[in-house]
Amino acid sequence: MNHSGLNIKEIKSRNISSILYLLNSNHAMSRKDIADSLSLTPAAVTKICAKMIDDGLIEEKGEEKSNGAGRKKILLSLKLDSFYTLCINAEVDKITISAVRFDAKLINSISLDVSADVDSIISQSKKILKESKIEKSKFLCTSICVIGSAENRSFGIWNNEEIKRTAEEEIGLPVVMENNVKAFALAQLIYSEKTYEKSVLFFKWGPGIGSAIANDGKVLSGSDADITEIGHYIIKKDGIKCRCGRYGCLETEASAMAIKNSVGQDMTLNEIINSSDKNIINIIDEKIDLIAMALTNTATILNAEKIILFGSVFTNTQISKKTAKQCSRYNRNLKEDAVECSKLNDKISYIGPAALAAKHFFFEKH
Repeated sequence: MNHSGLNIKEIKSRNISSILYLLNSNHAMSRKDIADSLSLTPAAVTKICAKMIDDGLIEEKGEEKSNGAGRKKILLSLKLDSFYTLCINAEVDKITISAVRFDAKLINSISLDVSADVDSIISQSKKILKESKIEKSKFLCTSICVIGSAENRSFGIWNNEEIKRTAEEEIGLPVVMENNVKAFALAQLIYSEKTYEKSVLFFKWGPGIGSAIANDGKVLSGSDADITEIGHYIIKKDGIKCRCGRYGCLETEASAMAIKNSVGQDMTLNEIINSSDKNIINIIDEKIDLIAMALTNTATILNAEKIILFGSVFTNTQISKKTAKQCSRYNRNLKEDAVECSKLNDKISYIGPAALAAKHFFFEKH
């Protein structure tokens, strides 16, 4: 046992995870560059990488391009495309079941009504596995994302413990479960081409409102993340009663459902956010203003370097641009380019569960 309290096995596991995350950020690196970046000896990295190649986690990708003389470095890269996960993603308006490769490539998917019971979800999950035409042995887990805390007992009509237990028994794969907003934040860290070293605030605007924060490349959970429950910030005195029991929460005043109620017409969300009607545009602008105030206050407290926007409302790029501009108006130190819509937004139905699976069964399970 060493002075830090870690045994040899734990140190090896930590080193493997560090190498995998490093390769994920840099795409391809030589053994020497990995050793230099992680302050490990070249001999140790060579030994660890040899085992990782045998385990199918990484592969050699040829020689590094160089104009200089001497021996060229052999580059290593991840083999995320060798593993798959069954994804179950619950939103306010639907449940999506997908077969996804660990590099976020969608194989196939199906959407169910949010009222679907556990038996229906399991049945459709088995169907997705069969229709994917991928050997089941290549699926490492079932990843489930829910609204609210994964530790809570229930979502909608299902019991979280029940669906986890039933999925493990009926599908035959280990199960990981997480809040869908936190899972999307994890996906941004894993699959985005950018790296984030400071605090990043994630904000979801759709049928509901959700938020998460990442710090030093890790998504916060538990009590550390409570400050970012933006949906339950009180922003209107004597407002509508929220499901949390308070009145005037941001979710009740500015969510997609609140927008629909304010419009007062039989229109879909997509029709509303893309409408050219001045009255509807004014309603949306009022909601943007409420959201910008909440985002600016939170980002100021957290000293966030970035605000990442996602969700169905932000499929209209003008709304995301207006939100960024309004945030900058409220805090001149927060430039418009510090607020951006995620490029993963069109993958929202499966990218979070895929990232959750990759974290638990690729990057950190060794």
